[in-house]
Amino acid sequence: MNSSVFATWLEQISQLPGLFMTGTDTGVGKTWIGTRLLQHLRQLGVQITPRKPVESGWSTEQITETDTWKLALAASGFQALNQVCPNRLLAPLSPPRAAQLEGKQLSIQQLAEQCHKNYKPPSFLYVEGAGGFYSPLANDGLNADLAATLKLPIVLVSEDRVGCINHILLSVEAIQARHLDLVGIILNPLQPAPLGMDNQQDLQALLDLPIIRWT
Repeated sequence: MNSSVFATWLEQISQLPGLFMTGTDTGVGKTWIGTRLLQHLRQLGVQITPRKPVESGWSTEQITETDTWKLALAASGFQALNQVCPNRLLAPLSPPRAAQLEGKQLSIQQLAEQCHKNYKPPSFLYVEGAGGFYSPLANDGLNADLAATLKLPIVLVSEDRVGCINHILLSVEAIQARHLDLVGIILNPLQPAPLGMDNQQDLQALLDLPIIRWT
């Protein structure tokens, strides 16, 4: 990661009202990247309101392993978990499916209202989705629908691997089709890169967007 490029980008991010963090898929490291991004923003003096409106696969026995706990801790350590994540679902399935198993219904409007509850500008509103941009999030919509309702700038996270360019370009097209502001793409190297692979360079030739490879 080019430290000077990242510092410039981070300064620009810190001036925004908030972010919607999404991914190309489940398991690409949104929370891992998000917690570190929030830590960097705090070092710049940014006050943060974290929101993970839905988390499925919730474990009451291992709360410190949940995405919600990690985001709350990264934001300040003094965030009430029921405010950070008002919908904590047991089954490790898509949120609407997990909610159905508990006899619950989720709506995009409900989730949007929960994101704004007890939020007071100019605090930085950080909202993390569940799964990929087009993954189901509620009974009546996708992560994309919540992002469109909140109208927050978007950061897209992808695993940095062979084949990710296709997933990234499809996600970028979907985000732009909804006229949302995509402010950066973060490549997360979960595995050692094959010799010669440089997705950052290849993507930069295709997209006029900040492309950051997290290291």
